[in-house]
Amino acid sequence: MVTQKWWDNTVGSVNLTNEQKSLIVGTLLGDGCLEKRKKNPRLRIDHAEQQKEYVFWKYGILQDAATREPHILHEKDRRSGKTFTRWYFSTKTMPELDFYHQLFYRGKKKIISEELAEHLTNPLSLAVWLMDDGYKRNDCDALRLSTDCFSFEEQVILQNCLDKNFGISSKIHRKGKAWNLYIPQTEMERVRILLHRHIIPSMSYKLPPRNDFARVQRAG
Repeated sequence: MVTQKWWDNTVGSVNLTNEQKSLIVGTLLGDGCLEKRKKNPRLRIDHAEQQKEYVFWKYGILQDAATREPHILHEKDRRSGKTFTRWYFSTKTMPELDFYHQLFYRGKKKIISEELAEHLTNPLSLAVWLMDDGYKRNDCDALRLSTDCFSFEEQVILQNCLDKNFGISSKIHRKGKAWNLYIPQTEMERVRILLHRHIIPSMSYKLPPRNDFARVQRAG
């Protein structure tokens, strides 16, 4: 894979709002990453072309911390010859992000620690996590969160966070050699009550209204 040079050394400092902090937590649980070359890290937001609206929504929240507007990246896979298009932006390298680097990383590896329970408290974080890394089951009204990169012990921490902070019961399912979190149908009404106002239109397929699912089931 050929990766374009994207690093921007813009340095800054922003007094992060609660909304920005909540988005950062949700993004780091999902597809976002922190990159740290020197003293302070920066947040990288990078999604497929189909999620352009979602990228610009994140940018709207993080705009005062970003280096510039989202822009398009083209990457060519050397093996297949296919070119993949993505939308990307990053924040400045900021001391305010060092806290999140300590919370989510050990070296270059993303981890889940017990301390997360103190910071995964806002439904916005959960909504961003779902929009990044969740997917709706087709055969029933339930959700999965793609937590495959985390250990079983880390899955338990996330499971306890959902229960303690949001009153959402989940299960840990085996997926090949990995694990992921499963939110059963019995919890979906509470999930919708908590998250519906945070899910943007272009990502609504991740959490469709209950009547939409029922209509699809009847048609099938």
